[in-house]
Amino acid sequence: MVQIEEVNRTVPGAELFFGESVAQYLADLSDEAYSEEKEAAGFLLGRFYRDARGTYAVVSGVTQDVAKAGSAVGIFRSSLSGGDATQEDVRRAVSVFGYTRSYLIVIDAVQGAMGMYLIDNGVARKVLSAMVENL
Repeated sequence: MVQIEEVNRTVPGAELFFGESVAQYLADLSDEAYSEEKEAAGFLLGRFYRDARGTYAVVSGVTQDVAKAGSAVGIFRSSLSGGDATQEDVRRAVSVFGYTRSYLIVIDAVQGAMGMYLIDNGVARKVLSAMVENL
């Protein structure tokens, strides 16, 4: 079993934290895929933490290389058809992480928006997120 460090989150209520560089990389990747009329997908790299409110994740990087996905806390996907989580997203997360907690970011390439989700026990739920500096 993986030991989860106890650290108070910097934004009460947020469950997913990521750096500006992660957001920029996801936006750039999504824009590139959009220009080719494709979608992009990959892994969110980072760590889980726990505090009095429960478990949350900090995403410190992104990869599309499955060989580098050992420290993944979730998955991402760019979309040409909206920013909502789909059953296919849930199935993909379950195939990678089982029925344990993971996160999903769906980038709506058309609207330029991101949806953040917790996938837990095979169910997706929208969560609050926060972009933080120094990641």
